[in-house]
Amino acid sequence: MVGLIVATHGNTGLELVRSAEMFSGPLDHCKTWALNPGDDIEGGEKMLEEYVDQLDEGDGVLIMTDLFGGTPSNLTLKISMRKNVGILTGVNLPMLIQFVSERETQTLDQLVKECMETGQSGILSPTQAMKERRYADGRY
Repeated sequence: MVGLIVATHGNTGLELVRSAEMFSGPLDHCKTWALNPGDDIEGGEKMLEEYVDQLDEGDGVLIMTDLFGGTPSNLTLKISMRKNVGILTGVNLPMLIQFVSERETQTLDQLVKECMETGQSGILSPTQAMKERRYADGRY
């Protein structure tokens, strides 16, 4: 089974995991890591690497971060040079639900691809869609 780490600025990751658990129940082989003001960056990198070691049972670990180029993303990229890790940025709830539903049957590479597609397709503008529909129906 592929492990999961959600690494974010502040407690966003913890709350996203709690929200995903509303759909799936408790998430096994999952850790969250939060970067807060004043945190020791080197200590944080060490902790993230320890999480990877704890969670990797041979299938690797997917790390989802909040922001490309932010400290959580940059630290995980360094770790990925040494460990069997996949990284996705822009973590959102659809991406986590996809991960939970497929983690036992897909490889790390497959999960990266599927979760990225699901995360991107989960970003919609319902108001824009309704405007387009009204316009197409001649009601706008």
